[in-house]
Amino acid sequence: MKVYLDPGHGGDDSGAVYGDLLEKDINLDICRATQHILQYRDWVAMSRNIDIAVPLRNRADFANSWSADIFISVHCNADPDEDLPGMPQAQGEEIWIYPGSTKGLALARALKVHVDEFFPLQGFRGIKESAKLAVLRLTQMPAVLIEVGFIDHFNTAGAFSQQNVKNRIGHLIAQGVKKYQRYITKGA
Repeated sequence: MKVYLDPGHGGDDSGAVYGDLLEKDINLDICRATQHILQYRDWVAMSRNIDIAVPLRNRADFANSWSADIFISVHCNADPDEDLPGMPQAQGEEIWIYPGSTKGLALARALKVHVDEFFPLQGFRGIKESAKLAVLRLTQMPAVLIEVGFIDHFNTAGAFSQQNVKNRIGHLIAQGVKKYQRYITKGA
């Protein structure tokens, strides 16, 4: 299987920022960990392997021209409001797909159980649809965008600064890919 990994943001686009944490770096570390696990049984390409800016259209075009079987974009969420005392912090993971994409939904469902293991006490926020996300709209294969957690949540912020946590998240994404492979091999 040809797996295309897309670490969101990069270069001068840092994505969400919380203290010293930059979303672009977290995304890249997680995708590198996923690539490391998958490379022994799959072909894996990434939209970026270093901290550079890659236009959204190019991310999709590269995956399309490579004839990827699946596309996985990795991001961190951020809660836009102030975390005032007594106000609940947004938390949990979510997966986005293009509206009506049955193959994207099948990929999201295969990943869901493993994505929910990133931060199991925070709860999975759901599989959601959006036509506004360019990497989902422009790709020609089953595609998902995973929000791995909130960069500004007090628990996940500390976790995202630890390489072993990012490696574990990458491993869990790889497990979801393997589950999807088993699903499509059975012809379901």
